[in-house]
This record gives sequence, structure tokens and C-alpha cells, in this order.
Amino acid sequence: MSLTELKTFKETLKDEMRAQGISVAKLAELTDISPNHITALMESDFSHLPAAPYVRGYILKISEVLELDFDILWRRYSRESEIKKSGEKDVLPRNRYAFHPVKKSSLLIVAAIVVVLVIGLPVIADFFGKPSLEVISPAGDTEIVTEKSYTVSGNIQNPKDRVFINQTEVPVTPDGKFQIQKDLDEGANTFVISTKRFLGGETTITRNVFYKPTGVKLPESATSSASSTSHESSSTSTKNQ
Repeated sequence: MSLTELKTFKETLKDEMRAQGISVAKLAELTDISPNHITALMESDFSHLPAAPYVRGYILKISEVLELDFDILWRRYSRESEIKKSGEKDVLPRNRYAFHPVKKSSLLIVAAIVVVLVIGLPVIADFFGKPSLEVISPAGDTEIVTEKSYTVSGNIQNPKDRVFINQTEVPVTPDGKFQIQKDLDEGANTFVISTKRFLGGETTITRNVFYKPTGVKLPESATSSASSTSHESSSTSTKNQ
């Protein structure tokens, strides 16, 4: 069907729909175009229409249903309207069930966070938490010796922790070992061994050493305490076997 060039786009569309007895609802059904968009085309309400590629598709469907010349109809619409050109912000509707690729920037941020956690957690542990402490000598809670010179020794897990014996700091080797030579007083000698972590906790172990010079008899309380400790150690050893 030919189109009169003097008519505007909306006049042509309205006249043909009226002539063929097709309503907005019927045209929407036949073309699968939203009734709102068809109404906007009929009223030249360009502000409520999508970008030009979509409108071109609408007009193509309408021209097929109404048996109009698409080229003339599109040319007339283009001349009368301020055609919206598809820009970088014009995107097709997204399928929410479809897979959407993750942005590289997001992956880099996640990877950076993982690296920081892997590297940072051990560093944080060096400053916080409760330090470990193993006392090698004296081996038990109470020990009896006959030599005046005595070596207090042990191990810690983190060589950065500080070790104190009776509130006096002692050096720690790079592998976490410590030891100090002490001259014992006759009778009971108490050693309070502790390790402290910067911004962290403290671990303390107390051990007793009774110095009994040859020929000197220890007090009964010291002897019974040492015997009790020795008996407990023997019982523990027997159970482990």
C-alpha cells in the first residue's frame, strides 16, 4: 500500500489502523509490541520510546502487519523525531538466570584479600595470642640436686617471644632455645619461668630445686615433696607403657 508523503508518521499510522479496524490492543497482539510503545508512536511521544534500533524493529513489524512500505514509514519517522541513537548505556534486557561473567577487577580484589590474609595471619599471630613454653630443666615440679651450679633451660615456639626467669630476661637463640646457669642457695630454690608475647598473653611455669650439699640432710617436707613428684612421674611413665 502506498503512503501519501504529505502525511506525518503518526497520521499515517492512525489512518491505517482506523481504516483496517485495528485497535492498539490488537496491533500489540499481532506485533508483540508493548501497547504503551504503540501509543507513544501514535502520539509522537518520542521521550517514552527506546533507542532507535528498537524503534526500527517496531516499525518493521507494524509495516508488515498493516502492509505498508517500511522504508517510507521509517524515513518519515526519522525525519520527524529526534532519533535516539544507541549509546554505551543502552543494553538489552538481561536474563537473570543466565551466567554473568565476573569482572576482572572483582577477581583481583578477592585475590588480594586472600593474599593479605595468608601473609598477614602469621604476622598477626606473632603479636597476639598466648606463647608456648617448654621447661626442660628442672624436668619436674620439684628436683633435688647436690651440685651448687644448676642450669635452667627450655624451649619456646616463637623466638621473638621474651623469656624471663625470676623476672630477669634471658637470651633466646634463633631456634627458640634458652638456658641460664644459676648458683643455688642451700635448701629450696624457686624458679618462675615465663614467656611474654608483644601485645599478646603470657605463659608461666614454676619449678622448685632443692640444693642438698653432700652430707647435709634436707628438711622432711622437701624430701616428701620430691618423693611425691618422683612417684607421680614413675606412675605416669608406667601408664604410658
